[in-house]
Amino acid sequence: MPNLHVPRRIVLSRARLALVALSLSLTLLPAAGLAQTTTLQKQPVRYAVTDLNLRKGPGSGDAIIGSVPLGAAVEPVSGSVSNDYMRVTYNGRTGWVVALGLVTSPKEVDTAAPAPAPTATTDAPLTTFDSDARITLTPLMLRSAPSIDAEPLTGMPEGSLVTLTREGAENGYVTIDYDGAQGWAYADLLARPGEVT
Repeated sequence: MPNLHVPRRIVLSRARLALVALSLSLTLLPAAGLAQTTTLQKQPVRYAVTDLNLRKGPGSGDAIIGSVPLGAAVEPVSGSVSNDYMRVTYNGRTGWVVALGLVTSPKEVDTAAPAPAPTATTDAPLTTFDSDARITLTPLMLRSAPSIDAEPLTGMPEGSLVTLTREGAENGYVTIDYDGAQGWAYADLLARPGEVT
């Protein structure tokens, strides 16, 4: 029978090498896993369903730094949404637009049909409006509170004529009256009748 005796020094060296290898693999595995989980995936392109203000910050009071026209494609910046605004890049400029004004497919954008003309009473000419009159720029929900999560009271089609009640303004929402129903609507998707083309 051959002699299988291995010097103790070699056995210890192999054991130390195995421990070092195991230690390195345990140290590097979490870092490799972290690198995989923190890799940002490119967000899908979004499309404007109406003309949108590109703002410096996520609020209706923030400065307007540009505009995004109806049907234009924008690139979300890491999916950032704050105060119902999404951070996007359009034509090389990064800013915030109202998230409700964006859709994920160009098929959802109706660029062919203009907004219906606002309705007015038969006694008043079409060009005469109260200073608190507004037109919805896209289909909107009238909500019970100034939040996208608030209970919807009714839907308002694009081009609906509404009236500001001036009872509140919060989180980019304002209080309005729509056909006798009062609630909150997103201010950036309302325009003065003279501004609607």
